[in-house]
Amino acid sequence: MNAGFFKLLLLITTVFMPVVKGQIKLKPESVKVLSYNLYNYNPSHSSYQLKSSVSRKATASVIAKINADIVLLSELGHGNSLDELLVDLGERNVSYPFTSIVDGPDSLRRLCVLAKSAPVKVDHRTKVKFKLKGEEVSVSRGFAYCVFEWQNSYRLHFIGAHLKSKIPSPLGQTDMRRYEARQLHYLVASILKQEPEANIIVAGDMNDTFDSSPIKEIQYRRYKDEKRLYDLRPYDKSHASWTHYYDKSDEYSRIDYFFASYAMLNEINYEGLMIPHSPHWFIASDHRPLVLKFTPENKDPRPAMKLFENATRKNIRPQYESKEHFEGPRKASKEKK
Repeated sequence: MNAGFFKLLLLITTVFMPVVKGQIKLKPESVKVLSYNLYNYNPSHSSYQLKSSVSRKATASVIAKINADIVLLSELGHGNSLDELLVDLGERNVSYPFTSIVDGPDSLRRLCVLAKSAPVKVDHRTKVKFKLKGEEVSVSRGFAYCVFEWQNSYRLHFIGAHLKSKIPSPLGQTDMRRYEARQLHYLVASILKQEPEANIIVAGDMNDTFDSSPIKEIQYRRYKDEKRLYDLRPYDKSHASWTHYYDKSDEYSRIDYFFASYAMLNEINYEGLMIPHSPHWFIASDHRPLVLKFTPENKDPRPAMKLFENATRKNIRPQYESKEHFEGPRKASKEKK
């Protein structure tokens, strides 16, 4: 074989080489993440819970205004729900080339990941099961799982969840949620076993409060620093952290979360960690959106540990810093005598 043949072979190989979807590495710039429960985004009349067109438009406006790089959506409906949402976002000059629905057992309240650039790995968990009171039970929404990678070799493991609601069940709704939370932590633990310094964000509607057993199960608070997840606790402009409003009982609660692994703590932009205000938020959903910003550069996490005490952030914002000791919202400090 002569040199001309090899040149021809190289040309053919280059032209017809298959392109692997999702292998694009991103530039290491500031990244904005959104987690948002859409509240039964079902435009189809075949659904027993129909979200009004006014509410759907308001939902698109909230998402478009935030314009995040990576988005986790909860309660995306079936049928053409995603197509309609993408059209509404496009009308607001926001597009997401990458979309991926988590097709778990619950087809009416699905998880979905949107992104401006494709991840290098998509491995949604849609067949997760556990045994409770002698029965085999499925995690009804499954777990979203994508891995994003940047040109500086920074990797983000992005996990999304929507745990069991508080609607009563013969198996016990709290127990079901706790077992789902345990399966979620198993996923995190499996990542850390393979990659001890993994950058992990867990986002979503966990349907329970900070002091509950399901949230403790997710965080594994009794473990050492490197194996735990940390509650990032976004705040709004009034320094309030509630994420859900239940109108029947006039109850405000924090049930939506961002958790981060130990390795990520010093890469979070805490000033960009927020619950953004929207004048029409309740028309769009009964949940408020959560926003997180981080810089994809591996940093030593130890300097950020001063922000956490008993798994709760301490010095929340610089404007609250003073010479006085500030414990945060969980407990008041005892006065020194």
